[in-house]
Amino acid sequence: MVRFQFALLFVIFVSVFKNSAAEEASVLTNKLNTAVKKVADEQEYRLSYKLAVGDVVRSKVSQLVTIDTKIKGNEQTARSRSISNKHWKVEAIDAKGNIRFVHQIDDVDMWESVTGRQEVKYNSREDKKVPANYEIVADSIGKPLATITITPQGKIISRDDAVKKINPGIGDLTIPFPETPIKVGAEWGVPEEIPLRQEDRAIKKVQVRQLYRLTKVETDVATILVETQILTPVNDPKLQSQLVQRMQRGTIKFDISTGRLLSKVMELNETVLGFNGADSSMHYLAKFSEEAIAATEVATKPAANATK
Repeated sequence: MVRFQFALLFVIFVSVFKNSAAEEASVLTNKLNTAVKKVADEQEYRLSYKLAVGDVVRSKVSQLVTIDTKIKGNEQTARSRSISNKHWKVEAIDAKGNIRFVHQIDDVDMWESVTGRQEVKYNSREDKKVPANYEIVADSIGKPLATITITPQGKIISRDDAVKKINPGIGDLTIPFPETPIKVGAEWGVPEEIPLRQEDRAIKKVQVRQLYRLTKVETDVATILVETQILTPVNDPKLQSQLVQRMQRGTIKFDISTGRLLSKVMELNETVLGFNGADSSMHYLAKFSEEAIAATEVATKPAANATK
């Protein structure tokens, strides 16, 4: 009986000790996490591209778009999907650190469907015949699109387009960073002018600002939110229907230590009423993503014309 009571007391003691130790460990962990967050919040980060001559930076770009329109009771849905692989090849870096690179699209896989019409698709790695809709894109595959020079902070200071300018995604080619180090929570804006075509074919220039915000930094990866702010009032629904297709709203992941983009995801879900008459509407749904491709992934990919 005495042994049983002793054993029971021992079990109770061990249980209480374990609970106490666990609570103490939890308190210490919370304090440590708070201290780490405080240090991180006070730390300043310099966001910049870090490339060397000869570097080849590859990425995969995907875009999905659905546009539902309704005009005088008639409904139509247009869907499109494009997936492409692109790369930058660094040619030179000057004394100021400005980076000159050649931008090229390596391959594309595109598809579109419109209510009442036959769907159209094109895969540059598989198809020899090119649909008329994709002739301009197909003609640019595997060719230098442009030679571009940017500052380390991503500002484009010169661009020499070798072929007709193609922008298969949403947003700029580079991310414009602040010139000075910033803390988590910092915001910066980049002005931009968007041309919209009015009903009389005249061009209306709309002033917008791309607003960026550094929300967190973990293991040298910066998370940045971006959203388009419209500065010029646009009350014409016809112009609004064009403008929503040029906006940005999403998240960027950037590796501070390597100075390279990891990923970029933009999502838009906009509705415009009266864009083509009082009883018309347009619903615009789009998702754009860009993801870095590691060199090992490229090495294991089969060549476009490899024998099966």
